[in-house]
Amino acid sequence: EKSSKSEKKTKKEKKRQLVGADNIDGALKKARVRVTLSEEVHPRPVEFEHKYILAPMVGASELAFRMLCRKYGAQLAYTPMMSSELFVRDEDYRIAEFQTIPEDRPLVCHFSANNPETFAAAAKLCEHQCDAIDLNLGCPQRTAHVGHFGSYLLGPEDRDLVISIVKSGRQAVSI
Repeated sequence: EKSSKSEKKTKKEKKRQLVGADNIDGALKKARVRVTLSEEVHPRPVEFEHKYILAPMVGASELAFRMLCRKYGAQLAYTPMMSSELFVRDEDYRIAEFQTIPEDRPLVCHFSANNPETFAAAAKLCEHQCDAIDLNLGCPQRTAHVGHFGSYLLGPEDRDLVISIVKSGRQAVSI
């Protein structure tokens, strides 16, 4: 029993070191207060009619897979990530990467981008065949690092660029 008390004390001490607080319980109470304040600021949940969403997946969210998922209940689907640069300048790429049919709705076109004008042009090219445009800011792959897109745009040095990309896309389309 003594060893379990000392183990608990050791774990608590480790937590204190990680948190950087002398009183972990106090830190947790502060965190709970922040959540409570946040809930007071935003008391109503955001209404969204789609419960089952097919996220963009490399090598899996092409048309056939989207339609299969829709058959089994997916209510909204994403295209695979498409390069906005290639989408704008290469018609063969556009035809190969963006395939859809009228039953494939609602649909979100998912683009990688690091240039506001190119993103806006890509959005404009597909706006009448989809219901929303999505800028990829989550891809952690090496190719995203090399191409400077995805999660590699989340640093403070790229905030103005991301804002510019989003604004350009929003101004270019009516959806």
